[in-house]
Amino acid sequence: MGAVWRSLLCLILVIWYPLNFAAELLKTLPSIEMRGPVAALELTVHGLVAATCVAAGWSLWSGNTPGPALARVALIAVAFTAVQSLYWSLLPGQTKPGDKLPLALFAIAHSAAWLVYLHHASRVTSSTRLSR
Repeated sequence: MGAVWRSLLCLILVIWYPLNFAAELLKTLPSIEMRGPVAALELTVHGLVAATCVAAGWSLWSGNTPGPALARVALIAVAFTAVQSLYWSLLPGQTKPGDKLPLALFAIAHSAAWLVYLHHASRVTSSTRLSR
């Protein structure tokens, strides 16, 4: 069952987050000049987070040793950028004011759940290696 969860996390990291960034990029590029350099910086950071997600997902999928650590970094970055996008963004968004807190809590809970999974999976892997 652990392989199924790992595969799901890899797909989320490699496909879902980059697609979200691509959609954000398509919405923002036509008006980036009006939004200014801070918006361009924000968009760049979101792109770097998406790239980190791809690297983390690929590393997990390949079974590389730094994969779980990179996935943790990516998931924490995703949570931070999700909250930042909801409350302090110069990029276009269509979130109703009453939806911001539930969406922020969901983003944090989603990342936290995957972080707990990674912690549990690494403990299981470590104990399996020790018993051999």
